This record gives sequence, C-alpha cells and structure tokens, in this order.
Amino acid sequence: MPVAIPFIAAAAGAVASGAIGGGVVGAIVGAGVSLGVSYIGRQIFPASRPRPPETRVAQNGPSAAFDANSPGAGRTQSFRQPITEHQIVLGRAKVSGPIIFIHSATDDEGRADGYFYMVVVLAAHQCRTIGDVFLGDTISTDAKFSGLVRIENYRGTPDQPANGNLIAETGGKWTAEHRGSGRAYSALRIKLRPEVFTSGVPNLAAIVEGADTIWDPRTGITGWSDNPALCLAWYLTAPFGWRATWDDIDLPCLMAAANVCDQLVGRRNGTAEKRYTVNGRLSLGEGKIAITRKIVSAMAGTLVVSGGRFFIQAGAPAIAAGTIGAADLRGEISVSGSRPRRDLFNGARAVYVDPSKNWQPTDAPPLLAANYVAEDNGEAIYRDFEFPLTTSPSTVQRLMKIELEKNRRQREVGCQANLSALRFRPWEGVMVGFDRLTPFPARISGWRFTADGGIDLTLSEEDDAVWAWNPAIDERATGDSPSVVLPNPGVIAIPATIAIDTPQAAAFAALSVSWAAVASAYLAGYEIEFRPISSASWQGFAGGLGATAVTIPTAEPTAFRVRAQARSGAVSGWRESLVPAAPSGLAATGIAGGIRISGTFPGAASKLQVFEASSNSLAAAAKLGAEPTALPYDRTGLGAGATRWYWLRSVAADGNVSSFAGPVTATSL
Repeated sequence: MPVAIPFIAAAAGAVASGAIGGGVVGAIVGAGVSLGVSYIGRQIFPASRPRPPETRVAQNGPSAAFDANSPGAGRTQSFRQPITEHQIVLGRAKVSGPIIFIHSATDDEGRADGYFYMVVVLAAHQCRTIGDVFLGDTISTDAKFSGLVRIENYRGTPDQPANGNLIAETGGKWTAEHRGSGRAYSALRIKLRPEVFTSGVPNLAAIVEGADTIWDPRTGITGWSDNPALCLAWYLTAPFGWRATWDDIDLPCLMAAANVCDQLVGRRNGTAEKRYTVNGRLSLGEGKIAITRKIVSAMAGTLVVSGGRFFIQAGAPAIAAGTIGAADLRGEISVSGSRPRRDLFNGARAVYVDPSKNWQPTDAPPLLAANYVAEDNGEAIYRDFEFPLTTSPSTVQRLMKIELEKNRRQREVGCQANLSALRFRPWEGVMVGFDRLTPFPARISGWRFTADGGIDLTLSEEDDAVWAWNPAIDERATGDSPSVVLPNPGVIAIPATIAIDTPQAAAFAALSVSWAAVASAYLAGYEIEFRPISSASWQGFAGGLGATAVTIPTAEPTAFRVRAQARSGAVSGWRESLVPAAPSGLAATGIAGGIRISGTFPGAASKLQVFEASSNSLAAAAKLGAEPTALPYDRTGLGAGATRWYWLRSVAADGNVSSFAGPVTATSL
C-alpha cells in the first residue's frame, strides 16, 4: 500500500500550526510521510508565481491595506486590481468580487456621466441563485433607489447570453461576445444622485447560493448543497481544484461523511440544525491546500490520500475497526502520556461569519473548561480559531468544543506493526490493547510503509466524549457585540422636520419656513427650494444657509423642501412640505342661528381654515378662529337673516396651506 497522506484540518488558524505541524501532514505522522508529501506537492502544484500588487478602487471606504484573501475581509467588498484570482462560493453567503467593467454615459436627463455602469463577478462557476443585492448596506429594492438602480444577475451558466442592455448602452464596449460563460456576475447601472448616493458609487454585494453542480452519490442528483463532504468532493474534481476523477474518490467513505454532515443536532432554542454545513467564499489565490483545509475544518474532519485515492471523513464518533495488540507488532512501541505544555489549552476563542451582523467576521462566545483549568494549576490558556465557512453560532461552538476535547486527549502511541496492520486504514478508529496499558480508544492518525516491510502507526487517543453535545449545557448565548461607530464625512442626515408659518390672512406676500437643525460636525449649511402651486418645477431659493429658518416671497400656497449639505460636498435627501389639495364640492345652507358649510374634506389635510365676509370680497374676509377637522361645519352665533360669504383652504400637518376654495354664500335662519 502506498504512503497514506492525511490532511488533518481540525481547524484553521492557530490550531493548524499546532495540529498540522509541517503543512499538509500532521506532525504526529512522521518524517517519512512528510518527504512523500513534499515530492507529491512538487508534482501537483507548480511553483508559486509572484502576485501583482493589489490596488483597490475606493467603493465606500478607505483604499489602503485591502487584502481580498484575508479571512472575511474581502468577502463583501468589490474591488479592482490589474490581475486577480476568481473565487468560489459554497452554500449561502453574502459576497462581492472583482469589478471587471466600468463605464459611464449621459443619463435620460441629459446629464453627462449621469449613468454609471459596473459589472462585478461573484463566483467563478455556476451558482444556484443570486438573491438580494446590497448597495452599501442597503438592499437594492429600498424605496430610495426607485428609478435610479437597475441590476441584472447572471448565474454563470455555460450558455448564458451577453447582457443586452450593456451591449445597447455602452457604445461597443460590451459586445455579444462578453457572455461571462461559467461566471456568476451582477451588472449594475445607477443614476447618480448626490442625495441618494452620498458617498459616490456604492459597494455591491449579493446573497449568493453558490455552486449548484455538486453531485451527491447517495441520490445521483446534481445540484446545490451546503454539505461540506459533498462540496469537498466537488472541489477535488473541479477544473480549478485538484482535477481528480470520481474514480479517485472513495464513494462509500464520501457517502458516510455526507450522512454525518446531514445528521440533525439540537440547539439551545429547541430547534435542530445539520451537524455541519459550509457557507462562504474562497479565493482561488489561497491555493489548493488552504482551500481544502478550510472546507475540512467546517466538518471537523480530515482528507486522507491513500493508495492514490481520496478518503473524505467528517468528524463523528469512530466505530472501532478492531484492536491493535501485541500480535500486530514487529518491533517496539513508544507511549506519550501527555502533550508538551506549549501545546495544551483549556479554553477556545473563535471567529465565524454571522449573517445577522451583515455577514461579517464575529467573535463566538468564548469557551473555558473549568475542569481543565484546574488540571493546568488554575491558568486559563486560550487557543484562537477561525472558521471562515461557518455561519451558525451553535455549530461554531460545537467545533470549538471538539477541538478542546481532542487536545485534552493526550495519550499517543507509536508502534512498529507488521503487515497485519494492512487491515486498517488511516483515520479509522481502533482499540489500543497492548500489555501493561489500560485499553483505550484511538484514531490512526499516522500510517506509513517502512523499508523493512512493516507499517509504522501513530495512534492518538479519542473517545466518544470528544463529540458529545448537550445544547442545554454546552451552548452559550451569543449576545450582542459592542459596535464602534466611526464618523463619516461623506454622509449627512436629513432634517427631521419642516414647518410652515401660515399667515392668518386671506392673502399674503411671503411665507416663513423653518426646519430642525441637523446635529453633525460636518454640517456646512442647507439648501432650500420652493414650488408655487401654479408651477410644476422646483425653484432654488438659497444654498449654504447657516440658520434654520427663512422667509420666502410668495403670494400663493407653496411647497417647500430643504436638505443638509456636508463640508465634503455630500448632501442629504430632501425633507418636503407639500401643498395640500383644496376642499372641493363646497355648498352653504342657512340653519337656525347660523350657516352650514358642506363639501369634501381633503385626505392629506389635518384641518381647514375658514374665511368669512359680509360681501363677495376675499380681501375683506377675516379668518374665523374655529379650524374644523371635518365637513360639514356649522358656523353659529349669527342673527336671523344674516348673509355671509365663505372661502376655505386646507392646512397640512406641517402647516402648509392649499389654494382657496369658494366663495359659497347663504343666509342664516
């Protein structure tokens, strides 16, 4: 049997350096296998090429120190650089990607460069769906983007056509040959408005359900899956992965691992979830080994290469395949009863990706085992982990506990076995039953042929308690992480309210308008515009106002709007006070001691103003003190035979008034 090569990827980050040792092979496997891996590595992987310097185009944030391959950092940010690697998306995740096309054009209002076009590649393969798209942190279907945003998504199918709108609107820059075959992407066109896109062109990110060409040998169906074992097999056979064939993968082992991942595990809230899932993005620039480690870490398992075949294992209690005893020996055994102090830990801290926190890397609740702290003389020793493909807080806590429990199983046996050990495979569970040793369960974590025709084994202690999980006891509440809010000079708030000082007269020469101050250190002033009822267009009145009130000359009801302006030039949205509709269908009839005015009360009005005169002259009319909130309205207190003329106008909640309706006249009874 050829050399067996385990990819022992219990977790990424610091644990990898401790448990994996020399890179691909665990330190516990031995130097002989390490040499074999070095040889195989040279055959599979070409020499690393120098990577070009990365340059990010600012898309709503600083441009320095951006690394698209760092854990979590680049998953939701679009970026530009001269040469970049594509990414793969597994399960469901919020991702962005490289910007491959930018263009601007005159918009439908004749503004030069009013339209901005951008194409962002989200995955280097066919995806199941591209769901909600976010511009900055706001979903693209938000009402403020109405009429300003057009987004067209392509799943990356082999036969997808080129985007017709880009062909028609980019003057030959995007052609029918730009199909993006096998590339999932979003094509964005925005109409630039400073009050909506206050910081310029926004970052684009989308909720993507990733690769949907994943084959499940249990059902024979090809489609989408978040099962880590199936996703790893997909990556092993992918043209951008290991390029293995399905004959290179042990299918019974794969199906068993997939079943383990799909097992339901209880959660603290009484629901259940799959034991392991994989959800996230991976840059192809990370390299095959790093990508493989990350996928394997999501299922607390391993990938073993043995006999030229891949054996995929998911973390779960092992059923002992047999007992290794004295009859299997050809030489000596060595026993290690404990790990070096530097390799021990009794607490775990981890980072995972939390969908409820905008899909950003988030700290999991730390785990500290009091019993192990006591064993370590009261010293709390934490080990840090990263689980970039895990999005469930309960799953990440199970992974943390598994790593801690594995670390505390410290017994390890190295034995020189004879060929009877051929009945065992790497990573199988066995019972260690040598003389003078209390029998204990273990994993075969090292397996290799030797020059003298024997097999050297490394047996690492592992029992079922490593995988035990009681959500009522073991799962901890996540809580809310404190948020740090930094100032953004490119964003300014909208004035909260606007009020109109309506003159108490039938006619007026000016209206006073005031608005709530915007509390911002970056405030430069305000812009105000008005629109008389006789006009269909807004008219600029003033900009850069330092005060929060102004009087505008106008002899008719007028709508107003005001917005804040930052020192950076960014502006807020408009706060408007619109002209309400006038009352309609007015009629007046005499009643005993007064006159009844009836008609239709406008829906947008909060009250009415009533003006009364003894003759048909609005100029001579006086406003009554009563302000009815419904019609009909009874004007009382008149003597019999009194004739009066009336004009009414609506008043909106913000104080703006309508045009006058009337006159209507009647005589009291």
